[in-house]
Amino acid sequence: MRFFIKNFGCRLNQFEGDAIFEMLIRAGLVPGNATDSDLIIVNGCTVTSRADQKVRQFIHKIMRNNPNARIILTSCTAEAIRKGILKGINGVEVVGWENKFSIDKYILGMPKPSQDRFPRISRKSVSRTRAWVKIQDGCNRRCAFCIVPVVRGRSVSRSSRDIIDQIRELNVSGFAEIVLTGVDIGNWSDGKAGLAQLVEKILSSTDVKVLRLSSLEPPGLTDELIEVFCTNERIAPHLHIPIQSGSERILKLMNRDWYKLDELVGRIEKVINCRDGVCIGTDIIVGFPGENDEDFEATERLLRSGYFAYAHIFKFSPRPMTPAYNLKPIPPKTVNERAKRIKEIDRNNRLSFAKKFVRKILDFIPERVTEERVFGHSLNYLKVVAKGSAKRGEISKVLVEDFAEMTVFGKVLSDVE
Repeated sequence: MRFFIKNFGCRLNQFEGDAIFEMLIRAGLVPGNATDSDLIIVNGCTVTSRADQKVRQFIHKIMRNNPNARIILTSCTAEAIRKGILKGINGVEVVGWENKFSIDKYILGMPKPSQDRFPRISRKSVSRTRAWVKIQDGCNRRCAFCIVPVVRGRSVSRSSRDIIDQIRELNVSGFAEIVLTGVDIGNWSDGKAGLAQLVEKILSSTDVKVLRLSSLEPPGLTDELIEVFCTNERIAPHLHIPIQSGSERILKLMNRDWYKLDELVGRIEKVINCRDGVCIGTDIIVGFPGENDEDFEATERLLRSGYFAYAHIFKFSPRPMTPAYNLKPIPPKTVNERAKRIKEIDRNNRLSFAKKFVRKILDFIPERVTEERVFGHSLNYLKVVAKGSAKRGEISKVLVEDFAEMTVFGKVLSDVE
């Protein structure tokens, strides 16, 4: 049986899709493409209405182009359908969490429900140069705009022993970079240990060359984690901290008044100043109900502060079963104008950050190698396009000669005279 997996959404979903891929390979299935596979698995995302739309458009396209395929929908979109938040799609099987990570058994007609939310990827069955390790799932924070706690449930953490065992296996498989991922990794715990202690234990107990943290909610940027980050060069000099708004008033309306902006900015400043080339990214929601000109201008000032290399910009999207769903929306014209202004600030930030590294040498991991070019990402999250040759997946060096938005161009160091 040939299969194809389509992943939507966040890094966590990508990891879970890779885990399913490995399960199906072990079960004897053969990878195919979307048009000729017998089985299509859609790993859906429902974080915005646009995400829902993309999932449904893809499924309908499969139905047209591969009408005999068995289509299985799983992950957050599937849970939203099961909870009655979204309508199902005729002809599409919906698989919930209890069967997602034993989906090989489900497909073969031998369902084996499991509450285990932490599948393992122990070998290079996926063609990636970095491995994601899921350490946490679910969320307890209940932001007014967010449907994720509804579809993923409350926060659960993976044991530190299991995390470290998997990272050791991935080291043996040849992955140079490990990414710790989850819905809210700053909420990870194992007994009295928190994320900072986990990172320290990983660094002292494994041979991981590069350890990267995925998206980290502001409360997760603790003094302890900052200390670990600043004193360990094996941690990638990159953090993504979703702030959502530069207005304290809007943060309160968002149910995100569990951090103060001035304190958070002070912590971010410590991180930036403690190591060279640190990249800080963020998420911003434009047009949250109640956002006035003053609130929006506060967000503009925050993004102009020089602390953020890039931002992911989202227009507010009302999600069913969230506190903000029935709030009075801001006129679309106003939202679009604000989004345009924020994106222009972000574009300048992306250019400014990349420009800093012209005539400097950066470590990067090649992801794709052609006869004349090497493509990858630097450890501080810049896209790299370099002349020369390098081995895919191994840490290399690039001499930067030019730049674009969050992108640098140059020569692989071994080819520099």
